[in-house]
Amino acid sequence: MKTGVFPGKFLPPHRGHITAILRAHALCDKLYVVVSERTAEDGELCRNAGIGYISGVLRQRWLSQELQGLGIEVLLQNEDAMAPFPQGWADYAALLKRTVSEPFAVIFGGEESYRDGHSRHFPGIDYTVLDPQRTQWPISGTEIRNHPYLHWDYIAGSARPFFARKVLITGPESCGKTTLTRKLAKVYCTSWSEELGRDYQQDVVGGNGDLFEPEDFNRIAHLQYEQDLKALRSANKVCFFDTDAVVTAFFSKAFSGAVANRVGSFIDPGKYDLVIALQPTVPWVADGMRELGEQATRELSFTGLMELYRQYGFDIDSFVIIAAPDYYTRLEGCISAVESLLYGKGPAIAP
Repeated sequence: MKTGVFPGKFLPPHRGHITAILRAHALCDKLYVVVSERTAEDGELCRNAGIGYISGVLRQRWLSQELQGLGIEVLLQNEDAMAPFPQGWADYAALLKRTVSEPFAVIFGGEESYRDGHSRHFPGIDYTVLDPQRTQWPISGTEIRNHPYLHWDYIAGSARPFFARKVLITGPESCGKTTLTRKLAKVYCTSWSEELGRDYQQDVVGGNGDLFEPEDFNRIAHLQYEQDLKALRSANKVCFFDTDAVVTAFFSKAFSGAVANRVGSFIDPGKYDLVIALQPTVPWVADGMRELGEQATRELSFTGLMELYRQYGFDIDSFVIIAAPDYYTRLEGCISAVESLLYGKGPAIAP
């Protein structure tokens, strides 16, 4: 049986990697994919690109998702103790032979420049280069790290949620959050996560907010969290979220007098790349479940909600506040903010 090894950084995995791995798999009976991690070096690459750190475990997880069901085993190899190449070749060779649990006959790669090192440190083991000119998928991990939204189609599907920008649309009752969230998702051909609180109120307590109990808000926060994850997995560059756990905390206080005990565990100030807060300047619409319709109450609700965000550690000074009283201008302001987030096209407009 011919066993092969396909090592690489996969920072991040992309279509070129996946295609090469599948071709390598077709050339041997058993294939191991080995993710090489160098914490300091990889961290610097991510920082220079302005993205969060992509750990080796995360890359291993992404590749495992992509390759599941094919009999390809994905392993992680930490190389922090090794000297950089070319000084570290001997240590690398010894470590790779320990990482892969059985003798292997071929190592697959994408760089001809590594052939000499492989020949000297892996005697008797073939080195096969697949598409070194990147003729089929002209992309590199560096290009994706530096400009993920320009090269979105090349990013492996399992890795896309990491790069997808997360935009929260928040505000008090009847300020157009749900409609605006849907419109933005349609503009950007992407997914969105709808507010679950209103559906829960209708389905579980018959539309009567007076019947809420603290545990209801714990359940709403949990269900919203799971729905957010589902939406993010199918996002196209950006994902939109209609309300969050801070809004759940706000209504928990409004209806039951206190924040339910587990809602706080779903609040994460670092979750969103952009928060758009809608002021209640559009007409209030009664739908049988909304209960805070007086304009003075609506304005107090907005102020109280913003203060709650501050208490939970959000930088509300960075929020894009949409105060326009017409829906067209509100939509345009949101699109401007998202364009600035994705492509840096000038300052976001906050009408």
